[in-house]
Amino acid sequence: MDKNSKIIIIGAGVMGLSTASALLDKGYTDVSIFEKRDYLKQEYNYFKGCDSPSSDLNKIFRSSYGSEVHYQKMSTWSREKFLKWNKEIKEQNWEGGDPIYFNTGNIHLTDKKILPEFEKLTLKNMPDESICVSEPNAAERSVKLGLHSCSVDPFEMKKRSKHLQGIVDVTGGMTLADKSCRWVLKNCLQKGEGRLSTYFGESGTFKELLIEYNKNNSTKKCIGIQTIDDKLHFCDHLIVCAGPWSAEIIPESSEKLEATGGSVCLFKIDDKKALEKYDQKIFPTWTYKVRDGAIGGLYGFPCTEGYMKIGYRGLKWINPVGGVNSKVKTKWSPNETETNIPLFALKQIKKFVKENIPEIKKVSMTRLCWYSDSEDNDYLISYCPYYTDNSVFVMGGDSGHAFMMLGSIGDVAVDIINSTGDPLFKSLFSWERVRDKLNMINAGTDDPRCLNDTVMATPKDWWIDEPAKL
Repeated sequence: MDKNSKIIIIGAGVMGLSTASALLDKGYTDVSIFEKRDYLKQEYNYFKGCDSPSSDLNKIFRSSYGSEVHYQKMSTWSREKFLKWNKEIKEQNWEGGDPIYFNTGNIHLTDKKILPEFEKLTLKNMPDESICVSEPNAAERSVKLGLHSCSVDPFEMKKRSKHLQGIVDVTGGMTLADKSCRWVLKNCLQKGEGRLSTYFGESGTFKELLIEYNKNNSTKKCIGIQTIDDKLHFCDHLIVCAGPWSAEIIPESSEKLEATGGSVCLFKIDDKKALEKYDQKIFPTWTYKVRDGAIGGLYGFPCTEGYMKIGYRGLKWINPVGGVNSKVKTKWSPNETETNIPLFALKQIKKFVKENIPEIKKVSMTRLCWYSDSEDNDYLISYCPYYTDNSVFVMGGDSGHAFMMLGSIGDVAVDIINSTGDPLFKSLFSWERVRDKLNMINAGTDDPRCLNDTVMATPKDWWIDEPAKL
């Protein structure tokens, strides 16, 4: 793209912010961000009505990717940026000066006796940054590398004579999601003065594409967008970073992406000792049997703002509506809302809590956390071939592992846009590449994961000691 091209980005979450920042760093002069949420007022805060994947308390940070060293590299680049941001935030005393990235470790737990292949490959590819937790000196090694001793056994399994197996990613930990987004948006506004325009709320809410049709060769070109206030905004290039809403903007993206809903529980922690034990400054993020399908797929966090968050993604649900392969519905959706999660998911979370976190007696809140899933869990970062003149570029397919790349994914995207950088990324994230069918997408109402056919939990199921009944 020419540096003076008129560029519109739809979406101010992790992919949109990172791409806007990269474009500004590389000297682009006319960038606009359109976003239906008023992030300047709502501050990316879920409790204030923001329901994007980026609008959250916290996210897992990790560099552990088994054999996928390309993602390991992207995460390492992003971590360098997060460390730089931590330093700048402290120096500026921005929002109190506390960090947005807590390097407390990310532990992958399993109930298997032998370490799974993914973890073995992580140890091989990150020999200095990973620890096998079953090693006798694992706790001592973690402390020497700057982590708290709890990072290798956060739920005191050895003390309770329980099986302990897995690895700790020493580079891992937690990022404060909403605060990280506010920081990057602030930086974009500062360095983009005179070059960046933002449209938030009604003025930034997408209504439809502006299309120029060529009758001679039956092609179409995107020349801009119309927002719900009926204003027209023209551009040379449209970059769509709408996550699980992608298919509602670019219908063709449904052949590559589908919105899927994971399940999240929040637990309010009031006990002082528990708050100290699970403090975000020492306690690691964790996964449990995360690649083991339906009976597994758990992940969790330390306490942030008095809440512990635990999620389940062993199964992710869909919501087929009309011509959209799956449509997002959350507490804040304008038409169809949802605050409950599937009862099956709640049962998996409650079982883990009952066995490992005795301080928790009841769920405080549930929510569906929506992903943009690709068939093979790789990103889609590519020009859309259905629009000519490189007029539409789509970023999606986060499949639950995008936020940690806040510091790098924008640079990768701009390299792909301009056919520069590592050709592996352009090929891997391309529209045209045939993908392994690891995830089912586009099955519509024939998919057994349809929310309409799923038994949903309600607040009466929230007590930990009362097992959910299917």
